[in-house]
Amino acid sequence: MDTALPFPYPPARPDGPFPAGGRPAAPLHLLRRPSTAEGFALDTTAPEEQHFVLSAELPDEHELFTDGPGTFHDVLFPAETMHQAAHFIAQQYFRVPADRPEAFASSSVDVLDLSPWRRTGRAAHLAMELTLTPGDVVNGVPRGLECVARVAIDGVNCGLNRTRLVFVMPGVHRSHRARGRRESLNDSCAVSASGANGALRPARVGRSDPRNVLVGPPLRVLDGEFLLPVDPAPEHGLFRAAADGPIPGSLFLEASRQASLLVAAELHGFEPGHAVLTHWRTSYRGLGDTDLPLACTVSSRRPTRDAAGRPVARMRVVFSQGSRVVASASASLLQDC
Repeated sequence: MDTALPFPYPPARPDGPFPAGGRPAAPLHLLRRPSTAEGFALDTTAPEEQHFVLSAELPDEHELFTDGPGTFHDVLFPAETMHQAAHFIAQQYFRVPADRPEAFASSSVDVLDLSPWRRTGRAAHLAMELTLTPGDVVNGVPRGLECVARVAIDGVNCGLNRTRLVFVMPGVHRSHRARGRRESLNDSCAVSASGANGALRPARVGRSDPRNVLVGPPLRVLDGEFLLPVDPAPEHGLFRAAADGPIPGSLFLEASRQASLLVAAELHGFEPGHAVLTHWRTSYRGLGDTDLPLACTVSSRRPTRDAAGRPVARMRVVFSQGSRVVASASASLLQDC
């Protein structure tokens, strides 16, 4: 069955996830690929591994996904597309109740071939082969879902995304968030995304629009480790939590990328306009609150070289609210020049 899926799905707010005057990306087409003839004829979905194909045009003019130097397609677009599709599939095909909150357990993004990611000024097509595997099935409904997406641009396989979602009972979700919030409030420092010395120029984190900047200037640099403030509730709707929801995974991906660009430029002389995120892997240790200060610490090892001789910086990014770690990520930046 071919389903036209609006992006993002579902809207984060009643008035939609994009700011006034913003334009969403083109609709996504999601095609289920049943593993049996019976599944195709009856459109049945057992709580077992299922396969889908997702098709979309990569945006060529968008207030977020094309904001920046315009060198590469934004890795954030297929990552968020995969998440939105997984959310839709969980409810429509695996019968996860809509009132059961989801939480990220882990996520990863890998660029396997850089060439297709280069923007050429022409329209580009994105295709993703999705494999979704349910886990901890109770009464036919999974409590967890692992999604693997094989990414192709214009027919060339070039990326691999993974995410693992957990669906929890509302009461358990509220209890977990309340406990984490108490821990954060016990040791919370007043930081803001603008930092102590004003806002960052967008170009320093690979953006052009100040509204898309999520991190601020360093609050502290000690032994090569940078402490940066992160905006937990930024202006752009894609990074905004749903009503009473935790900080979304898209914010951690983009904040990891921006923080890594900033530190790689400071430590290794990387040029943000020619650096691309080729690897990102994170594990979530809690649910972040949008009304509490959020910070990240960034450290980096000495750059290495890829097979073509280009510098690669490997970063470690840890997000915290007070003394509580909510996510930790590893990231790799490739200097393409």
